[in-house]
Amino acid sequence: MNNKNSKPKFSGLNMLISILIGWAIFFFGAWVCMKFSSEFFAMPRFIAVIIVSIAGAVVIGPAIYGFLYLGRKK
Repeated sequence: MNNKNSKPKFSGLNMLISILIGWAIFFFGAWVCMKFSSEFFAMPRFIAVIIVSIAGAVVIGPAIYGFLYLGRKK
């Protein structure tokens, strides 16, 4: 039986999925800013984009996790 007042449990897998979603958002946004140019994948710029998108994912991933998994009603 499901108790409506029980707290949602933390899931590492769901957090990882949320961080990957956050990374995809940042990465795709950076590529859109470059107007889908192939120059986006030039190595010095690409490394900077990877680092910034990972940092963004670490920030936005937990927010996505909270919204998708912790904030839902059972």
